[in-house]
Amino acid sequence: MSNKERYAYAVGRIRAMETRLLDRSKIERMVEARSAEEALKVLGETEYGEYLAEFDSVHGYEAMLDLELRRIYLELRRISPEPELINLFALKFDYHNLKVIFKAHKMGEKRDDLLAAEVGNIPVSELARAVSDDDYKNLPPKMRQAAERLSEAFRVETDPQLVDLWLDHAMYEEILEKADSFDSPFIKQYFTYLLDLTNIKTYLRVKRANRSKEFLEAALLPAGSLDMTKLVQPAEPLEVLVDRLMWGSYSHVIEEGIQSYHKTDMLTRYEKLADDFLIKHIRQAKYLTFGPEPLAAYILAKENELKMLRIVMVGKINRLPTEEIKERLRDVYV
Repeated sequence: MSNKERYAYAVGRIRAMETRLLDRSKIERMVEARSAEEALKVLGETEYGEYLAEFDSVHGYEAMLDLELRRIYLELRRISPEPELINLFALKFDYHNLKVIFKAHKMGEKRDDLLAAEVGNIPVSELARAVSDDDYKNLPPKMRQAAERLSEAFRVETDPQLVDLWLDHAMYEEILEKADSFDSPFIKQYFTYLLDLTNIKTYLRVKRANRSKEFLEAALLPAGSLDMTKLVQPAEPLEVLVDRLMWGSYSHVIEEGIQSYHKTDMLTRYEKLADDFLIKHIRQAKYLTFGPEPLAAYILAKENELKMLRIVMVGKINRLPTEEIKERLRDVYV
């Protein structure tokens, strides 16, 4: 049996799970509901309904989404013939948790509500112990190196920006290294797209803040297909970036996203278009019978669904206009 054929059972399970993903009409019914309470009633018609009895307020939606995320990762770890595949996509939660814990310990920013418990590969308690003891030897190599470097830097100066910067670099280096082991152009391409789109957004933020070329070089993530430092300089007009990327893979994201950013000074439209671009890529996995790709795509589709539900609920609770909420919605996978 080939490595891809080992996934036959798991892919069969995924096809059944995909039928329960929310379609566009269900999401739009929530958006058009008269209140946040009515929106949750619409959601109660889906598999999320089993959670709703546990909460007596619409503000419980965040805990509901956390429970669903945990359930999905637990289920996928059970059915995947290679647990490392699920661990690859859970890496971001490990690094997120380490950021939260490090800032809490070093800067007094205690925000336990931000922790992604029981989703990552490393128990939160282990990360907390590493930070409190200032002993990172049991962490994965790239995470350990970044944490030790941060600990050393914080002895001289407390700079919260370094926590995100250095841990993000370590995370993507680890992700790219592990993604290579699956011999899947689909998975590798996804992360290349993600890196490129993130680096473009970083460039826009650096330019808006009027920071130096040296700052930009330090802020950009590694190993995307675009070398932003050679492509465009922070001092150049935005039109230069648009012109140079106009005929590439990201043309639609760049043209419309940057036009919106130029008018509003906000990245909301760019972020929505970037997410839609990634969803379009992962939809290719719907036509594959074997291999890790359908599982990877399902994880990303589910995380996209949870992001949309968060957008809807925040919008309804804050009584945002229906059209404004709709503009922020991402494409659905199904």
